[in-house]
Amino acid sequence: MKLTSLLLTSLVAGVACQAQGVDAQTIDRSAAVVALDDGLDGFNAHVGDSFAAATAGNVFSDLFTFEFGTPFDAAASVTSAYLNTPFAKDLLITGFSLYRYDPATMAVLGTAIAGINGSGFGPHPTDSWSLSGFALPAGSYALKVDGRVLGAGGGAFGGDLVVSPIPEAPAWGMLLGGLGIAGLAGIARRRRPRP
Repeated sequence: MKLTSLLLTSLVAGVACQAQGVDAQTIDRSAAVVALDDGLDGFNAHVGDSFAAATAGNVFSDLFTFEFGTPFDAAASVTSAYLNTPFAKDLLITGFSLYRYDPATMAVLGTAIAGINGSGFGPHPTDSWSLSGFALPAGSYALKVDGRVLGAGGGAFGGDLVVSPIPEAPAWGMLLGGLGIAGLAGIARRRRPRP
């Protein structure tokens, strides 16, 4: 009798999960990054999205796109918190990545940089993801945030993106040359006889 009860419970749970999957829709949004020039040939930007009660149970995939004309380094993070009000506001961020893509076909070029999940533990942890990429080639890029709207009142996430150009080889050569000359001048000064 216990085995029959267990099988029946499993069957009902499976049907309930499938029913949720049928009702859930995917929310796909794309927006260009609004970049603030940092005054050093790079930029800083905020990214984020908000979801209303009508989206509860849905999955989402948001793309934040930008272009950069020279090789660069980038870092980004994204967070979402739980708020227990009469209608809970909660998201579950399931993925965070940065990748280069072809704007004509939207095809991913190369390998995506996967974010690191630093979310806490417990029933409603704050979602916290971060990533870094170094020596990335010039081109079109997308910062992607994936997740599910868990709260009956929807939810929101926010994040940041910072991009800095990599100095070109001639600039590195001049820097190293200047340091070498300064070093040689210091050695020559030490070898000079003192009066």
